[in-house]
Amino acid sequence: MLIHEVAKRCNITKKAIQYYVEQGLVAPKVLENGYSDFSERDIEVLKKVSLYRSLDLSISDIKKVLESKNALKGILYQRTLDLEQEKVKQEFLKQILEGVKIENLEEKIKSIDSNSIIIKRILDMFPSYYGKLLSVHFAVYLTGTIETEEQMKAFQEIIDFFDNVPDLELSIELQNVLDEYSTEDDAEKNEVIIREMHAAIQDVNEYVKNNKAILDEYHKFKHSDAYKNSLAYQLTEVMKKFCETSGYYEIFIPAMRRLSLTYDAYYMQMLKANEEFMKKYPEYCD
Repeated sequence: MLIHEVAKRCNITKKAIQYYVEQGLVAPKVLENGYSDFSERDIEVLKKVSLYRSLDLSISDIKKVLESKNALKGILYQRTLDLEQEKVKQEFLKQILEGVKIENLEEKIKSIDSNSIIIKRILDMFPSYYGKLLSVHFAVYLTGTIETEEQMKAFQEIIDFFDNVPDLELSIELQNVLDEYSTEDDAEKNEVIIREMHAAIQDVNEYVKNNKAILDEYHKFKHSDAYKNSLAYQLTEVMKKFCETSGYYEIFIPAMRRLSLTYDAYYMQMLKANEEFMKKYPEYCD
């Protein structure tokens, strides 16, 4: 099908189609006369591209979405973070409307970008797997902003640490597993898990009493061949090796504790609870 017919069917301009071809979103067959011959599959893709553009997705984001549906969840998660920053800007506009002089807000307005929520800044700097790992495990502790010089130093230590550690060696299968863990839906699940962990370390004995059957089943599963042959186990082993050899415990964790007071409080409680758990319930610790 020639470009003018495709334009009519997709309700987009020929120039737009040419641009999407240049960007590699579709690759029509080129005929001997030099004309492009678009397939039904090309038309289907172009319709999707047009709709995604109407939702303000960038070309690079659309490429990711066309390659993997999981990418859309990641984009939505990033937009959620952007909305948090937008709320701050709207609050300043509201204050100005209510009579606060804009000159009195100058420093705060200028600091909007530098004071965007911490996890968003990290994801902006590390759009690949390190950013996703941080999001999965620490996003709940990084929803505040950097307010002190000590926090800024700790933040920079974290950035320097991840920018200089060796790249993770992840297979395509493990990358897909991590993608699934770092979507918005799973971020919400992770928050639930973290809240449960917080409850558990408040009273270890009560937690074990109320969840003994689950702990027994989980302990059994962790020693099963099914788990040891799973992608989850492979990812766990890769991360275990990374943490043991990269300086994760010596550099990153201390910096995280200085960056986030909520994480520091959780860390101290976790150490105490872990010590008690290992002492009283060693059968679960092998």
